[in-house]
Amino acid sequence: MLESRDMLLLAAGVLPGWLVPPLFVLSLVAISYFASLKGGWFGLAKRFRTNMPRPDLFMKMSTGRMGWTHYNRCLTVGASEAGLYLAMMPSFTPFHPPLLIPWSEIKERRRETSQFKRVEKLVIGPDRTVVRIEALVMDGLARYLPPPRE
Repeated sequence: MLESRDMLLLAAGVLPGWLVPPLFVLSLVAISYFASLKGGWFGLAKRFRTNMPRPDLFMKMSTGRMGWTHYNRCLTVGASEAGLYLAMMPSFTPFHPPLLIPWSEIKERRRETSQFKRVEKLVIGPDRTVVRIEALVMDGLARYLPPPRE
């Protein structure tokens, strides 16, 4: 049976060099699509997609988790009287459009510890999509947020 190293060497010999960059880009696009679909961003975008500019109060390079998808230092999280703003780095926006989630759609907000980090767990919308965002980031947006339950 071939090991993964042997499979890679076999594929490198079979694929022409010019085909590697397009396949790499295609794989990144596919990963972004499936992460959006399985994580829940795609579902939230159906209801909460926005074209409005980000709010004045925001934090870039934030970490969060939606479903099984982990967004490590690629989220922009903001808040305004209109709601919670979530956006991805520009390279991921085709399948992760910016979201503006009205405060009334956040059904539950709770602090918890996940992998030794304090996070805010948000349950959003009728589908009850779970979003976890670093507690320090959410603390920076506190003036707009309802109090969490411990």
